[in-house]
Amino acid sequence: MSGTGLMPGHGDYARATAALFFLGIAAFAQLYTVQPLLVPIGEEFGVGAADTSWLMSATTAGIALAVLPVGHYSGRWGRRRTMLIGLALATLAGIALLGVTSFAGLIAIRAVQGAALSTVLVSAMAWVIAAAHPLAVTRLGGLYIAGTTVGGMTGRLVAGYAAELGTWRTGVLTATIVAAAAGGAAHLLLPGGEVYEDAVTARSAPDPYRRIRLAMYAIGGLGMATFVGIFNVMGYRLAGPPFHVGTAITSTLFLTYLAGTATSAIAGRIAARTGLKVAVLSGLAVATAGIALTLVDSLVVMFIGLLALCAGFFLAHALASSNAARYSPRPSAASSRYSLSYYAGSSIGGVLLGYAWEGGGWLGTVAGAVALLAAAGLIVVLTPRAQSATDDEAPAA
Repeated sequence: MSGTGLMPGHGDYARATAALFFLGIAAFAQLYTVQPLLVPIGEEFGVGAADTSWLMSATTAGIALAVLPVGHYSGRWGRRRTMLIGLALATLAGIALLGVTSFAGLIAIRAVQGAALSTVLVSAMAWVIAAAHPLAVTRLGGLYIAGTTVGGMTGRLVAGYAAELGTWRTGVLTATIVAAAAGGAAHLLLPGGEVYEDAVTARSAPDPYRRIRLAMYAIGGLGMATFVGIFNVMGYRLAGPPFHVGTAITSTLFLTYLAGTATSAIAGRIAARTGLKVAVLSGLAVATAGIALTLVDSLVVMFIGLLALCAGFFLAHALASSNAARYSPRPSAASSRYSLSYYAGSSIGGVLLGYAWEGGGWLGTVAGAVALLAAAGLIVVLTPRAQSATDDEAPAA
């Protein structure tokens, strides 16, 4: 189920960890570039919170539509090649955003960009499963997720501050340049030699872990629906009373992603001590408590609440993502299905919590988010314990 090569002490291990980290930065900086810019984009095109949320939901919908075909073919094309070509196409789409003059055009290009980014989201974890030693799978996967948190934070911060100095287009351009640089670093560092998947052999392998994978998919989808929805609406809450702050200060709140960087990087170690079920439930509980704290009308308390949300969500996501691939005879297929659930949740949750904001304000948004995380927690509780003989670093639930 797992590869037999990369682990601490291997000649390419350090390069692989750095490359996976940069892959996460390159992909997620582009994925979330527009999130801190929803308010100024909405002002330019005369649309509100529910409509501007489609700039995020269209991207994640593009990912959700592309992950299954990309997952099917990436093992044949070569995962390294698939990821790097996809990053290049996503960067071109980011540049194309600068010349668009209609809101519908923005949504269309964001959907194309999402489809291109799906190549990384599907192939990265499958590459880890195929190339890494079983004992290093969760650690390497966690480092990739850590890179995605840094990428998401960097894209938002760079775009927000650059937009404050110019326009939202200035923000998009600056973040795209940063993402392109990270993609170039990943290209140079990712160990050469393609990792392919034998589709015939993979399909014939035993599959005793289907229920475990389904639970991981659901956790990812519900968690991402909550996470994206909260951060989509956050800009509108901060732009209004009692805060009245601009995109630069709003973007500063994305520094809370650093908490997720830390927890995702050590997710395997946490699960090794507590078991997967306890670790994921703990992450969901911390995220829920953080969301509740954002009800307080204080920027400091809100920052603390978002720190807890990021720490808890990314702990659960890192474990769900790596274990979905780990418990599969076809890691690329499992990664694509996880991504489908994850980004379908993002598309749906982002819009739903946008409507919750318009209908019930921040209290309605928080209530919807807590309900989503409660559903994820119930799924974890009802999921049976699995036995694993391949990876001691992340015990089964």
